[in-house]
Amino acid sequence: MITNTNVYNHLSTTLVPKKRNVSHNSSDLKAVYTSMAKYNKSSPLFLLKLSESKQSFIINAKEAALTLKYAGDAFRANDDTLYNKKLFFTENRETVSGNLTSSELGDLPDNISLEIESLAGEQINTGNYMRADDFYPFPGKYSFSAHTLSGTAELSVDISPGDTNLNVQKKVAAVINENVPGVNASIITSGNDSALMTSSVETGRPQNEDGLIFSFESNSDTRDMVSMLGLSNVSSMPSNSVFKLNGSTHSSASNHIAINHVLELDFHKTTDAPVRIGIVPDTSQAMEQVDAFIDAYNTLIDMSNSGQTESKIGSRNLAKDISVITSRHSSSLSALGIETDEQGYLVKNEDIVSEKLKDKSFNSLFTENASFMSDLTKAIDRLTIDPIAYVNKLIVTYPNKANKFDTPYTQSMYSGLIYNNYA
Repeated sequence: MITNTNVYNHLSTTLVPKKRNVSHNSSDLKAVYTSMAKYNKSSPLFLLKLSESKQSFIINAKEAALTLKYAGDAFRANDDTLYNKKLFFTENRETVSGNLTSSELGDLPDNISLEIESLAGEQINTGNYMRADDFYPFPGKYSFSAHTLSGTAELSVDISPGDTNLNVQKKVAAVINENVPGVNASIITSGNDSALMTSSVETGRPQNEDGLIFSFESNSDTRDMVSMLGLSNVSSMPSNSVFKLNGSTHSSASNHIAINHVLELDFHKTTDAPVRIGIVPDTSQAMEQVDAFIDAYNTLIDMSNSGQTESKIGSRNLAKDISVITSRHSSSLSALGIETDEQGYLVKNEDIVSEKLKDKSFNSLFTENASFMSDLTKAIDRLTIDPIAYVNKLIVTYPNKANKFDTPYTQSMYSGLIYNNYA
C-alpha cells in the first residue's frame, strides 16, 4: 500500500478524535501491528487521490467501527457498572418519592409494600379573629414568653394609641419571627376579620407532658396579650407519621424517613391501597450504549450510500460487509428489541430493549463465544485495519504470492493512527 501524510494532516487539523475511556497496553498495540503486517503481505500496491471527502470518509468509517466495538465490549461483562447501577422505583410518585443514598443495598428487598396511614404534622395555633380595622382597645407595653423545645424566649411589644387590631397582630408576628427559632407567625384573614397564626417548622409529637412543640405565656395578669390575641389556641396538634412496610407498622416524627441507611423516602399523601416501591436496575447508561451502537451502525449505512464506495477493482462493499451481519442474526436482534427497517437501518423498540437490559439478557449477543460478536469482530477488524479498502482507488500491482515478505515500513497510510487513541 502507498504511504501518504495527507490523511494525518487532515486528522490533526480538521477532525478532533473522540475521547474514550479506553487504554491500550503493549500487547494490544503489538496485536494491531501484527494484524496489519499480516494483512499487507497480501495487499496490492495502489494509487489513491485523497479528496477532503475521502479523508473524512476514511476517518469516520474507523470511528464508527470502533464505536461498535466498544459498545459491544461494554455489554460483554455482566459485572460491569453498566449493569450494577440501581434506581429507586415507586408506583405512585405523588404519594411517595425517594432516592438511594448508598450503592451497598445489603438486605434491602427489591420490592416493598408501603401503606401511609397518616402524615406527620406540625403544630398550628390559630388566634382569635378580630375586626381588622378596629383600634386595639388597650395601648401600652406588653411582655410575654414563648416556650419551645430548645428553650424560652422573652418577648415584648409596644402598642401605640391608634394602632388597629391588624397593626398589633403584625407587630406581634414580627417579634415572634425574629426571636423564636422554629416557629413561624403569619396573618390570616376572613372577610373584614384577621387573626394571628403560628406554626412549628418541625413535625412530630414531642415526648413531653403536653405534647406541644411551642406555647405562649403572658407575663402579666392585667395586660394579657396572649389571651387577647388567642396565641395559645391550638388548632392542630403535632403528630407523627404512621405507615406500614410489608405489613409491619412504624411511626416517625417526620415525613422523611431512611431505611437501613440505604433508602430515603418522602411521604406526600396517605394511601388508600398499598403502593409498591423498591429498587430497579438503572438502565440509562446501558441505553446510551445501545443508542451508540445503533447510531454507529446507521452511520456506516449512511456512508455506504454516500457514493464513496462504488465498486471498482480492489474495493470492498461497505454496506454488504455490515448488513450481512444483521441479516444473519435478525431473529436474535429482534428478540432484544432491535429491528432492521426497509432502508437497512437499525431501529430500537424502547420497551423491549429496556426489559432485556434490566434482566441482563441483552448481553447474550455480545459474549465472547456468541456468533454475532464473532461476525461483528471480523467486520470491525477489517474496517479498523484498512478502512481505505472501502474507497475507490487504482490497483497498480498485486503482491508476489510465492514470496510473501514482511514490509513493515509500507503499512496502510492509516497505520500512523496506532499512536493515538484510535488504535
